[in-house]
Amino acid sequence: MIEARFKMDEYTKRVLDVIKGKYGLSNRSEALRKFAETEGYKYVEPNEAVLKEIDAEYETHKKKNPKRKMKDEELRAILNV
Repeated sequence: MIEARFKMDEYTKRVLDVIKGKYGLSNRSEALRKFAETEGYKYVEPNEAVLKEIDAEYETHKKKNPKRKMKDEELRAILNV
């Protein structure tokens, strides 16, 4: 993981603090990661690791609920997307 120091304006601090509070995160660094996780798909295509994670979640669901199919909304909720 890369460590970086940078300057933030007040608005950016407030946004990160809201994300931090909403998800119960401990610091702005975690809030920034959460923001990138939830909004990054708009700017960067998902990588292979993300697709493997989605497949693993789906397989886990199938094993727990063999007669039930997962809806797109359920998968998004599980992955926080």
